[in-house]
Amino acid sequence: MEKLIKQILLVVDFSDRSRLVLDNLVSMANEMHCDIHLLNILEPSLLPFSFHSKQIITDKAEQKALAISKIRALQGEYIPKMKKGCFIHSHVLEGAMERTIRNFALQQDIDLTILTLRHRYAWSAWMNKINIARLARKIECPVLNIPRAMQIQQIRNIVLPVTDMLPLRKIMFASYIAKYHKARIHLVALQNEGGSNAAESNPWLYKSYQLLTDNTDLPIECHPMSGENIADTTLQYAEKVNADLIVVQPGQEMELPGLRNSIFSRFLYSASRIPVMAV
Repeated sequence: MEKLIKQILLVVDFSDRSRLVLDNLVSMANEMHCDIHLLNILEPSLLPFSFHSKQIITDKAEQKALAISKIRALQGEYIPKMKKGCFIHSHVLEGAMERTIRNFALQQDIDLTILTLRHRYAWSAWMNKINIARLARKIECPVLNIPRAMQIQQIRNIVLPVTDMLPLRKIMFASYIAKYHKARIHLVALQNEGGSNAAESNPWLYKSYQLLTDNTDLPIECHPMSGENIADTTLQYAEKVNADLIVVQPGQEMELPGLRNSIFSRFLYSASRIPVMAV
């Protein structure tokens, strides 16, 4: 299979969660023979100071110097854990979060961008500085959000929704990850009325299943589900089977139903405790 992931970007904020993600990412990068880029972003602030570990930093140059010191220390800690031929790079940039990630990913030819956004409540998503659906479209590489500490090198169940087209790019990345982790792919689609057989009632689901079974030896499950919203149905199914990853396309597959979700721009990736990859 063609090597799809060579350069991985992890946006770090020096929290315990981003460190745990990095712990797991190193194992995955070594297995897939990838390089890792650590990126810390210093965002513009209305305040003339910032807080770092209970310390008030008043000088902008001092803030950047501290961030550079931290990220280089993090890089130095993980360099010995990388396999020969795999590298870990560190970067500190200033600017708006989403725009800085987008520009960096395009400049460095990033193949997978990893974030650690976490939103427990609908209103907190409204304060989010990154729209993952929009970002994935702009940088044309998958964006994976990991909202909690988990073993990302132990992916066993991948849920992949299917709508009204053959999702070739999404299938390609899902099968690529599944191959390395010996994972099972669960295809989920909304049940259509009519049709005398599975191929007629869910043509794109059936075609996706056929494409995967014809071209891979991965275990594949096919599930036409009752429901009105594909994002909500996908999330419910993923939680039911204790999925480790949900792979979606930006658009309707990420849009949750309900007025509250619409008002607060709350998408699948901000509601799910399961990592969501937008492809």
